[in-house]
Amino acid sequence: MYQPRYPSFSISRSVSRSAFGQTLEDSAPRGQALQSLAETDSLRSRFFSWRGASGRRYVCSVFQSGEDSFVADVTNGVVIGVAREGATTRPVCVFLAQERAGRRLREIARELGVAEWHVHFCADAASLRDLSASLLN
Repeated sequence: MYQPRYPSFSISRSVSRSAFGQTLEDSAPRGQALQSLAETDSLRSRFFSWRGASGRRYVCSVFQSGEDSFVADVTNGVVIGVAREGATTRPVCVFLAQERAGRRLREIARELGVAEWHVHFCADAASLRDLSASLLN
C-alpha cells in the first residue's frame, strides 16, 4: 500500500477494514451526483459532490485517471482519488494539490485503484481536514 510522504495526504482506512469482514460498500462514505445536472448527458459525469464532517457540501470537478496531467497542474484545491466498484464510488486518498503529489499521480492511481480524480478548486487546509474526516474515517 502507498505510504504517504506528506503529513496531510490521507489514505482511506476502508481498504483495511474490508479485510475484517466489512464490505467496502458498508464503510464507504456517500457522495452524490448533482441533481441539477441529472438531465444533461455531457455534464452529469463531470461533477460530483461530497459532504465534509462539518456537513458542508463540496462540489468537485471529475477527471478520469487518464487526465492525470491536468490534475497534476492544479495548484489550489483538494484532490480526491476515487475508486469505482460497479455503482459504488469510494474515495481512497485525499490531498492538497499544492503538495505536488501530482508528479506521482499515475503511480498513486495504479497502487490504490483510482479510476477518477475529484478536484475541489480553491480549497485550503481546513477543507482538506473537513473532507478527510468524513471521507476516510
